[in-house]
Amino acid sequence: MFRILAVRSLFAGAAVIGAGCSSGMMDPDFATQLLSVSPRGGATAVATASDVVLSFNRPMMVGVEQYVVLHQGGVTGLAMPIQCNWSDGQRTLTCRPTQPLAPASVFTIHMGGGMTDADGQGVGMGQFGMGMGGRWATGGMMGSQSGMMGTGWTHSNGSYGMLFEFTTQ
Repeated sequence: MFRILAVRSLFAGAAVIGAGCSSGMMDPDFATQLLSVSPRGGATAVATASDVVLSFNRPMMVGVEQYVVLHQGGVTGLAMPIQCNWSDGQRTLTCRPTQPLAPASVFTIHMGGGMTDADGQGVGMGQFGMGMGGRWATGGMMGSQSGMMGTGWTHSNGSYGMLFEFTTQ
């Protein structure tokens, strides 16, 4: 009898964990998806003159580029000045630092979770973002960065967007 209860408890626990993973920090299906990020999270020896490039499968809303920040260090680090421009019918965002990045340093691309496509719909980041070395930005990671926790930053899964860390050469 004890064995049967223990097995049932294990299955019930697995079901609860599975349900939590499917609704908590996992990314629901969205029509618009983040397809690629360059440099990818975890990249090393990135050139100090590299651009940050985000690609989407559908046109994005004008103005959402304000929800892309390049930090020196982690997400609470200094925001680096960048100039962003859209191309490919508002599907590719290229952000160029206004000065070369420091060599042998860590940088973090922070993409706001509340970015929307041209129709005002949310953007799926998890399906491809996690495979490109991204990770969800949680409140505990944000420190005192309350300016990056508002509407344009908050994803439907409760995160504050996605982070991609890389190291320059």
